[in-house]
Amino acid sequence: MREKFDINVCYKKVFEMLGNEGTIEKMVCDIAAYTDTRIVVVDIGGKILSSSDENWDMEPSVCKKQSETLLGLIAHYIETQKEEALEASLLIEEEEQKSAVNRIVVKGNTEGFSIMKTSADEENERLTGQSLCQVNDILCQALGLLMERYGQRIYYHASTLRRMIARSLFEEEGEDGLKIREIRSMYDTYVLPGFIVAVLEMGDYNMIRLQKTANSIADEYSDSFIYIKEGRIYVLFSGVHANEAEKRIAPVLEGICGTYDFFCGVSEVFEDIGLVEKKHFMVTRALEIGQASDPERRIYREYDYYIQIVCSCALPYIGKARYLERELNELKREDQMKGTCFYNTLREYLLNGNNVSMTSKKLFIHRNTMIYRLGKINEILGVDINAPAVSHRLLLSIILQDEEK
Repeated sequence: MREKFDINVCYKKVFEMLGNEGTIEKMVCDIAAYTDTRIVVVDIGGKILSSSDENWDMEPSVCKKQSETLLGLIAHYIETQKEEALEASLLIEEEEQKSAVNRIVVKGNTEGFSIMKTSADEENERLTGQSLCQVNDILCQALGLLMERYGQRIYYHASTLRRMIARSLFEEEGEDGLKIREIRSMYDTYVLPGFIVAVLEMGDYNMIRLQKTANSIADEYSDSFIYIKEGRIYVLFSGVHANEAEKRIAPVLEGICGTYDFFCGVSEVFEDIGLVEKKHFMVTRALEIGQASDPERRIYREYDYYIQIVCSCALPYIGKARYLERELNELKREDQMKGTCFYNTLREYLLNGNNVSMTSKKLFIHRNTMIYRLGKINEILGVDINAPAVSHRLLLSIILQDEEK
């Protein structure tokens, strides 16, 4: 016969592990074993960090039902918390099971959730609903201390729900995320068109500045969804009006880049939330291309690098089968042998829409020098670079060469 449940044993177990550099996994398994419960610990986006039940570690296709149940409990907790401002575990009773759900708090911010469930086969008579909640509360406090000790989380003060939504939008690991039935209603309520996606990367990585930047964005634009991962900040601005991008969001991003030493890729305003993944990709590529080609800039707009982004996607399929590849390489050899600047002159000329005056100003050369170079380029390539069809193909070919480098 099992010993009578004693809440003091739970206190003793967690504090012994805190004192002995215990792990989240060991703490969860020890408490689950003593209480005859199943415990699952998830991060802010619903990703499982630890579980006392090995079935939670199965392939997503096998445990999809369990995952939906898990996120359904979290959704229930968030909705109730919003109404009642809960500080303790919420008891959820269903059929013959009881579940206690509570948030894990680190430095005042919700960083995950702990869910304790009684056994599915028979009701656990050792634990009342009140005791189940008490144990989960103790576990959540201890897990918060462990997370802070090991630096597993990133702290910024956006709301719990907004941070969960942000992770579901920008995290590439899971497809279901928060888009299951139980949370979709809240998702649709908070994420409102139009949208702007921004990706910020630090010039010199610093965790404190990363956190301060995320907080600054949340303070300046409350309708934003912010996700931090691997030294980058991913932001979805929602509810953006047509004239708001330049008047409000652009100054926020420019100020942050200047103050905290960031580089930023940013999209245009769009209306379809289903495009977030595509815009995320394009903005990230604009940031990477811009840093390589225009390192003196801080803000890299998606539309400024649209052709380069498209060419970067096409390069694996086209390779060196580019328009006038041999002739362009001959132009480069001419520069190397004679110290001329024909290739770069052609590149800038095409990027500036075949405008002689604009290109000569950018290259700091006289207009007559520019005209002379263009004549020599025409001669070496054997084509009319001002013919629209030729100039378009040449520009794409040059950008593909740049991408290959």
